[in-house]
Amino acid sequence: MDGLDQKLLSELQIHGFQKSDTLAPSFGVGSRTIRRRLSAMKNKGLIKIIAVPNPVLLGYRGWAKIGIKVAPEATGNVTHELIEHPSVYFVASSVGKFDFIIAVHFESIERLTYFVNSELSKVAGVISTETMMLICPRKYYNFSWRAPAVNTSNGREDYQRTASSHSYKLDEIDFKIIDALRQDGLARPAELKSRLGISESTVRKRVKEMQKHGVFKIEVAPNPRTLEYEVWATIGIVMTNRSAHEVIDAIVNNPAVYLASVSVGRFNIIIAARFHNIDLLSQFVNVELTRIPGVVAVETFLHTKPLKYHNVKWLLPSNK
Repeated sequence: MDGLDQKLLSELQIHGFQKSDTLAPSFGVGSRTIRRRLSAMKNKGLIKIIAVPNPVLLGYRGWAKIGIKVAPEATGNVTHELIEHPSVYFVASSVGKFDFIIAVHFESIERLTYFVNSELSKVAGVISTETMMLICPRKYYNFSWRAPAVNTSNGREDYQRTASSHSYKLDEIDFKIIDALRQDGLARPAELKSRLGISESTVRKRVKEMQKHGVFKIEVAPNPRTLEYEVWATIGIVMTNRSAHEVIDAIVNNPAVYLASVSVGRFNIIIAARFHNIDLLSQFVNVELTRIPGVVAVETFLHTKPLKYHNVKWLLPSNK
């Protein structure tokens, strides 16, 4: 990958997949060049282009980041179990307190609790876990939500989501199309017709309607070997005398931040971010975050290698 490829990949990671005609003017090249570069990266296995569903519209209520400590001899087994679990959408090896950081979302808090207490705890080699529950997420990759309305009529702050967050109802056909696009975000309606047994016109209409309502977005998942110098991290923030949403408002538009949520437990806020190098991460954590009024402590959990992102699994035999 040369400089243009790296810049193109960075743009797509931050803002999601875009058409070549849209990208070309920003890079000072023709749309054919953009198409050729994207095709080459895809064919070489450097990127995968997938649909990422809107977790709010899909009805997920139990969100969490989980740190996991494992016995050294059990790393391979634990890695396999985490990557293959359908509700674990992100897996990364980590350094420091945890050996792995994972991200999950479930349809209910009860289902999340069952996963942590009855599934994860029984994986051979897992020594301990720490669950950082996400309450009222504000940013999730290229999805974002405004701070909820605050009801103070009862003497305390109660956050209330607007009804528009759940205005589109998906049916079985929608879910079939989404599942197919999670494997290949650029699959054409004609391909999905033969694969799903649904008419091309229905596929085209459903895709257009779902995109209109923000049901999914097309994202680019880079192979870790293209991220040799990139630094990913989960960051816990402790604050005082300030609304968590005011602090999130101060950082949510930073292009490095791809996940931001109010949290419960020892952190008030959990964010996840990616940077081009360790110096930029250090600047963000030690300077930018600590300058925000109300922030009193920050803890960083560094990811050393992303292993899974939704249906994209990067743990291949050559990566072991």
